[in-house]
Amino acid sequence: MLILLLIVLFGGSFFFFANLHPHRTGAITSALFFGLSILLLVLNMGTHLGLTKTTNNNRQTIRPTSTSQGVQLLVYQPLGTTNNERVYVYNGDQKSPLPGKLGLAKTTRVASSVTTTNAKHATLTLTTTKYTYQNQLAKVLFAIPGTKLATTQQVAHFTVPKSWLVLSSKQATRLKQAAANPTN
Repeated sequence: MLILLLIVLFGGSFFFFANLHPHRTGAITSALFFGLSILLLVLNMGTHLGLTKTTNNNRQTIRPTSTSQGVQLLVYQPLGTTNNERVYVYNGDQKSPLPGKLGLAKTTRVASSVTTTNAKHATLTLTTTKYTYQNQLAKVLFAIPGTKLATTQQVAHFTVPKSWLVLSSKQATRLKQAAANPTN
């Protein structure tokens, strides 16, 4: 929107100031509008002018993806070679619109943690921090149609009972194989 405003003011200033004897006034006014618009665009891109960070917490009860020999499992798949990034697989809340559907908590550009407690039910707290416009004027000036504001941080915090095991997919496969062969 700021670009359209810039074009209208820049082009319109020549028409409004064309009858003035010195065209310098129109040129200076147009240059000031142009410079101010460019400065605001640069500040918006670099320092997020007109935007503020908002945090949203979403908490849900989760169920284990599988149960092996009475032990309930929360399974993750490490990404990459450093094991810093993980994808957790869990079953969503039974009260959710799609009960039993697998959920994926991807931890790319995301922090994740798992806490073991004496609670009866496992929960997932997803904290999302996003940029939002400070007010309607900022939205009118800086919004580009068809684009979404960036998510700056997402934290997935799993709280699981002590009866649960948190295993990698390889460990879960080995546990399943060991449970299938009772002689082990």
